[in-house]
Amino acid sequence: MAFSVLLSGIAFGAKTQYRVFRPSGATESVFLKSGEKQFKYFAIKKGASFGFEAVGPTIVKIRTRAELLPIVKEGEYKIEVWEGDKLIAGRKASTRTSAITLNSQMEKIGIARTVVIKVPKGKHAYRLWVTSDKFGTFYARFYQEKKIIKKAEYSTFTPSDFKIQVTLVAGQKNTSYYLVDNAGGVTLTVVGPTRLRIYCRANFSQDMKGNAKFSVGLFDKNMEAARFAGVAKLAQDLTFKEIGDIMPSRLHTFAFDVPAGRHQYEVRKINSASPNLAVRFQIRKVGLGMVQ
Repeated sequence: MAFSVLLSGIAFGAKTQYRVFRPSGATESVFLKSGEKQFKYFAIKKGASFGFEAVGPTIVKIRTRAELLPIVKEGEYKIEVWEGDKLIAGRKASTRTSAITLNSQMEKIGIARTVVIKVPKGKHAYRLWVTSDKFGTFYARFYQEKKIIKKAEYSTFTPSDFKIQVTLVAGQKNTSYYLVDNAGGVTLTVVGPTRLRIYCRANFSQDMKGNAKFSVGLFDKNMEAARFAGVAKLAQDLTFKEIGDIMPSRLHTFAFDVPAGRHQYEVRKINSASPNLAVRFQIRKVGLGMVQ
């Protein structure tokens, strides 16, 4: 999209949130003041057009204000938005003096009048026209619907094959992990595209001191698809129920984007001083992910 965000969090009504954007055709800008607050507008002359682009689906609102002449306290003007030779939105607007000022000078600025554009899917190039018999200069401020990005949801993903399952005890909470050693021990069968989360703890034996570097790899048909590295630090107050002589590290989380198609990944321990790694998995709910 050919504009940059200037200010976010603007609201027209309680439901839809908007953010201010700089249109692609913007040139001269001014700050209109209301008390201690100031707002950036873009100047547009009567009869001139003002180009801007938007990518839909979205909603664009254009707030316009006329610059009033000393002897003209009120009047009407016309706002039109065109896409090519098609009129997209338009209205006749009446205006009168507002409390807004231009750069704290004596010019009078009219009350705001707004036109709304419902932008369909795809990229669109629009032109704004403002015409009037009484006013020669106008100021426009552009708002776009603020999209709310939903946080991706994940669910537990169980390996298709594993050798040893253990239980991590943290207070009253028990969590299942799967052990991976030099010989492997865990296989995942996944259908992409999707995203996989790998939760990993590099385990400490009784004779290990300090921190320990580790790496965990995903291998597809013996070809390395991904490798994740970390530095393990011993976790406090955590134990495995089934293996008391092994102590878990703090948790490391890695993400892997699974490409399209069916994949069988072997999880391996690589270049790690730890006797084994404890791993568990989650998969993004949106997408295929699971084997059908």
